[in-house]
Amino acid sequence: MRIEVRRMAAAALELGGPLAWGVASGWPALGALAAIGALAVSGVSLGRVSPGPARLALVQGAAVVAGTAVAGLAGAGVAGRGWITAVTVVLFAGLLAVVGGISRPMAEHSTRFIVFMVIATGVANHVEPVAAAVLFAEGAIWSLFVTALCVHAKRPRRDGRERHPGSAAVARPAPTGRALLRRWWRTLGSVRGWQYPIRLITCLAAAEIAGLLWPQPAASWIAVTVVIVVRRRLDGAVRRAAERAAGTAAGVIAGSAVLLWVPPSWLFVLLVAVLAALRPVLKERHYTVYATVMTPLVLLLMEGGGRVAPATIGYRLADTVIGCVLALGLGYLPWAARREGSVRAVLG
Repeated sequence: MRIEVRRMAAAALELGGPLAWGVASGWPALGALAAIGALAVSGVSLGRVSPGPARLALVQGAAVVAGTAVAGLAGAGVAGRGWITAVTVVLFAGLLAVVGGISRPMAEHSTRFIVFMVIATGVANHVEPVAAAVLFAEGAIWSLFVTALCVHAKRPRRDGRERHPGSAAVARPAPTGRALLRRWWRTLGSVRGWQYPIRLITCLAAAEIAGLLWPQPAASWIAVTVVIVVRRRLDGAVRRAAERAAGTAAGVIAGSAVLLWVPPSWLFVLLVAVLAALRPVLKERHYTVYATVMTPLVLLLMEGGGRVAPATIGYRLADTVIGCVLALGLGYLPWAARREGSVRAVLG
């Protein structure tokens, strides 16, 4: 219970801190950009604090911060360039989706990069790419620092020789990098190795085309919705995707209500901090509600607490529906049907 409370406190500080800095300095939009960088690495664990692992944690932390900064740089660098933006985002996402098949950590990092690169194309449209990268990096550093201070610092150290009572299981050694690359290369020779990249590219390309053919202030939200809903695993795909889509739509409605209300700056900071605090608890317990909280959080940070026209809110809602339809119709249903047909063929 105590670790759960610490996680909630850390999540609130990770996003609330940069926003509070932005409000206090008179630059709330810059604070929101830093908060998006913090959101990108919120809850990322870098291991235990001891002499050996500490060095590894620093290397891992530097890699996470660098990846977040590059995502901001790439997204801001291609934002607002029409077809160039669309093609670049789809190619980057496809390449990263393929590389993410190397290992589970690589899959997590590549997915995070894709999501926040797409977010950056919408939120950093009028920001210098280097400035966006710096703000994303600052937010990421702050987030990792808060997580280490609030969550990991008070964890009791465990002796590596510790055994759980009644357990005779021996930990398997982690596969080497060469073994992971060999296994990844073998998967690229089958449909399974290309399944997620094809699903993501198809949905993201359709989203980018829809945004180009329907010019509007919030066209990037179609692509953001797609990368939020489409995930790598197909286990329970349709059900989980439908839940994620429903939560995303509900979250957009809730976030839109807040944007129309335009709360005072410090109340906006408090609201974001509360939503952030709910994330670590809901993610493990109820994914639909988690998506309902996560979506307005992203939406509020993308708008930076500024006033939004009612017409823009209407576009957001329509874009959410379009993104969810594309994700479900192109990214899940055909593949789930194909998978079910293959299972039936095997079973006879």
